[in-house]
Amino acid sequence: MCALILILWHGAKMSFLDTLTQMGALFLLVIIGFCCNKLRYMDVDFNRKFSSLILNITAPFLILSSVMGEVLPKPEDIPPVLTAGLLSYVFLFIIAFTVSKLICKNPNDLGSYRFMLIFGNINYIGFPVLDALFGSTAIFYAAVVTIPFNILIFMFGVPIITSGKGKFEFKWRTLFSPCLCATYITIVIVCLQAKMPKEISEACSLVGSMTVPGSLLIIGSTLAGIPVLRMLGNVRMYILTAIKLLAIPVVLYGLFRLSPLDYKYTQVLVVLFGMPVASIGTMLCLKNNIDGSTMSEGTFLTTLLSVLSIPLLALIL
Repeated sequence: MCALILILWHGAKMSFLDTLTQMGALFLLVIIGFCCNKLRYMDVDFNRKFSSLILNITAPFLILSSVMGEVLPKPEDIPPVLTAGLLSYVFLFIIAFTVSKLICKNPNDLGSYRFMLIFGNINYIGFPVLDALFGSTAIFYAAVVTIPFNILIFMFGVPIITSGKGKFEFKWRTLFSPCLCATYITIVIVCLQAKMPKEISEACSLVGSMTVPGSLLIIGSTLAGIPVLRMLGNVRMYILTAIKLLAIPVVLYGLFRLSPLDYKYTQVLVVLFGMPVASIGTMLCLKNNIDGSTMSEGTFLTTLLSVLSIPLLALIL
């Protein structure tokens, strides 16, 4: 019995340290982006153009590469994960549109708070973290959740960001954005259980791999224009961070445990919905000429503190 406890403790400790290392490496990219801006290698105009490149080219390839591995998600795994993911987003929308009014009093920032509470960095940070924690199988479950995630974020992301000003304008052309088109293709690939040639999958993976470092560099560069005291002294942002990184995944864990959902899905989904703010939010702001300072602040703080919160979730699970 003692030996079993020691083995389990050693495994949990390794998961904690592996996740801590992974999160530290990702956060380092934010710091590099910050330095690049201070050294004038990056500026607002560069960030805007780079954001367009990420949203229109590299991110769609990242989405495609999520279903181009050696093994595709099993058809029987898709319904429970997809259902749990969709219901989780319904829950997040309700939380975001109610809680945001309590923690944010500025109408100009209200939409950004809503966006930050709903959308986590499940693609860029979630995939490598889940791979380190649970292995490649977890990536397949995450890829299923990215289907509603991508549809919601690229269809309603900008309307949500501007919703605090009384606007909720939906543009039909967003249905055919590069990222959504890539999402439609992934749905077809999964449904048909189609295997892509190795050359295509590797090309998609190579181009898509630029999304993670690129987006984190842009966040760091954007943060360079915000006073440090403003970033670290915003009490409301700390409240949002606590809700985002701790309260939401803990509540979802309780709801999943009360449901008939298999535990192998539960642990993946809990970690996935405990991710920091989606870095794509800053890209959407920059691309659509919206002030992205609040979004960058939230992304920075949640990413910084997720270095501790995600390993903690992994240790508990």
